[in-house]
Amino acid sequence: MVQSESLNQVFDYLKSRRLGEAIQTLEAFLSVHPHQINTDRLFAIRTDYQLMADYWRRGFKDPQLPSLYENLLQRMYVLCSNIAINYTVRHTPYLSSLMLKAHMTPRDWSPQVIREELESFVSDIALADLEPEHVSEAKKKEIYARHHESMVILFDYILTSGLWTDGFATAMEEMLLSPTLDTNDQQLLISSVMLSSINYFDMAKFRMLVHVYQRATDIFVRQRALVGWVLALHSDLGQNIYQEEVQLVEKLLEDEAVCKDLVELQQQIIYCINAEADNAMIQQEIMPDLIKSQGFRITKNGVVEQEEDELNDILHPDETEKNMEKMEASFHRMVDMQNQGSDIYFGGFSQMKRFPFFTELANWFVPFYPDHPSITEALGKFKSSRFLQMMLNGGPFCNSDKYSFLLAFSQVINSIPAQVREMMDRGDVGLYEVPTEERQKPAYIRRIYLQDIYRFFRIFKQRDCFRTIFSPTDERYLFFQNPIFRSTHLEAYFNDMTAFLIKKKKMNEALKLLKNYGDHRRDFQYYMMAGYLGYQPLESYARALEMQPGNERAMRGYARILFAEERYGEALEMYDQLVAIQPEKKSYLLNRAVCQTNLGRYEEAEKVLFRLNYETPDDDHVNRVLAWALTCDGKYEQADHLYRQLLSVEEPSEDDLLNYGYSLWFSGNIDDAADCFHRYLKESGHDKEYIIENEVDLIQDKGITEPEIQMMLYIL
Repeated sequence: MVQSESLNQVFDYLKSRRLGEAIQTLEAFLSVHPHQINTDRLFAIRTDYQLMADYWRRGFKDPQLPSLYENLLQRMYVLCSNIAINYTVRHTPYLSSLMLKAHMTPRDWSPQVIREELESFVSDIALADLEPEHVSEAKKKEIYARHHESMVILFDYILTSGLWTDGFATAMEEMLLSPTLDTNDQQLLISSVMLSSINYFDMAKFRMLVHVYQRATDIFVRQRALVGWVLALHSDLGQNIYQEEVQLVEKLLEDEAVCKDLVELQQQIIYCINAEADNAMIQQEIMPDLIKSQGFRITKNGVVEQEEDELNDILHPDETEKNMEKMEASFHRMVDMQNQGSDIYFGGFSQMKRFPFFTELANWFVPFYPDHPSITEALGKFKSSRFLQMMLNGGPFCNSDKYSFLLAFSQVINSIPAQVREMMDRGDVGLYEVPTEERQKPAYIRRIYLQDIYRFFRIFKQRDCFRTIFSPTDERYLFFQNPIFRSTHLEAYFNDMTAFLIKKKKMNEALKLLKNYGDHRRDFQYYMMAGYLGYQPLESYARALEMQPGNERAMRGYARILFAEERYGEALEMYDQLVAIQPEKKSYLLNRAVCQTNLGRYEEAEKVLFRLNYETPDDDHVNRVLAWALTCDGKYEQADHLYRQLLSVEEPSEDDLLNYGYSLWFSGNIDDAADCFHRYLKESGHDKEYIIENEVDLIQDKGITEPEIQMMLYIL
């Protein structure tokens, strides 16, 4: 998105509530980009600011000063936002084209006229339905075409226009709540408001979206409004200027149902951003099993059918049954992913967005309806196809994917064998249909809408004209980390959300959410998750143990961090306590032995390690720790036997190569040690100096002199 550095500086000053600097910076910008109306408005703000400052400098204490300052900040923000919107639009060719198309259309943009036009459309369709069928269809086609063109222009107008006045927003709010308007129109308008608000926060639009979410009876309108106001939230700009934004959100969150909506929405967005990773997993893990079980194989030239192998049937009579079981398991795995919220169709349908239909911005957000002017011709060809009707009415696809499928289907229908087409017309071709009651649930409606939004921001050719909500630098998608939610009722769900993010391997996101906790919400679970994520881990685990002394998980985490920080004495104390809780847990015994070894308490370590080695002679973990303890204790012959066993595998561990090298060096086998070190350096990519730096204290303790170290480095 094209932005001006000078205007961004103004926003930064406003965010810091430094009104004087903001005025000066905007004046400098307008001296380079003169515009009379903006200059006049800025002059009025500066004049009011100077009057206020002069009054203050004369020593008068004005009780209205804080509210006057707030008012000037808001006036300044509106002015700067309108200038920034105009700058972005005029310096972005695509947005400029939208603005020209919208603003050059001779029409009245007042809410009253817009509402009259939208209501007129509904009544025109109702009247057309009363006509004879052949007349009605022609009239309705013309009405829908004219109306769609009008809605596209309205969509573009909202997107490229400045911030709304409170009066305009109130009128639009009533329009979006009116039962006399078509729900598709209301939903499309909300999407336009959302897009414009994502680029530049607008208090009037935000308030309108919140009110529509609260008051709408149409569930589709309500869910779009929910997504709209959540994605319109800015992390700090609006909140530092508009306390009303904070108050609106706090009031909303007093309702537990709203909190639960936000929890579901956040989880659904996380599933959305995993779409490409899920698609890769489906292509690499699930699809090969599905194809193989059907008698096909994947080649560099595509999917080809395999010939039947009678000999294989004789030698492996149960293989077919096993393949079928594998296929069913893969299929159910994909269904489970979809039921959880994964966008399993993104990969396939992302390739079907090259039709001219998707060059029109509004079409990415318009709900699917059969009378859309761009698809009526294609849909008319397949009125008798039950398969297509099932696909479009009950298929588990978002709106843009339904448009994609229909347009693609119309192009390939002639290449489909007649027999298959007949089966499709009869509905014999299987397709999973989402039950009607499921399609009416808020969670399902939100998921479909979020998939439309995700496709737009990932696929639309002109997506760079907008501030993305899925970028690592913006991360609007992780709205739980927004400070506006701190110390609200939503905090009660922070632990569950953090755990969800950890489960989904979103560690960075989980860490950001942890940093948004208020002090009063930092309970045992918070400190445990903070320790696990490495956020002040030592302090976090210590606080967790203060809250629940003797908790095994907290002790284990605390011991692990102490060990990582080489505080072996303290770590040993923790592992002693853990072994007392579970005397036979091998991981505790091994970690304690490593601590004892690092502290030079070799006999204590070896006593337990020899017992474990006797009980499980092939356990590499035990052998590895024992071999190192023996090396440190100077028992090189016994260590040599274990290292040979560890290195006998096809791909030995890098650490085993390194540690065996030390053992050989300490025992005087220089060439063999150098060979191990060479192999280690090749595998690990480390510099040769790492060999010395890694165990400098132990090397010195073993009596290795500085000349010997230099000669070893020379050999390496």
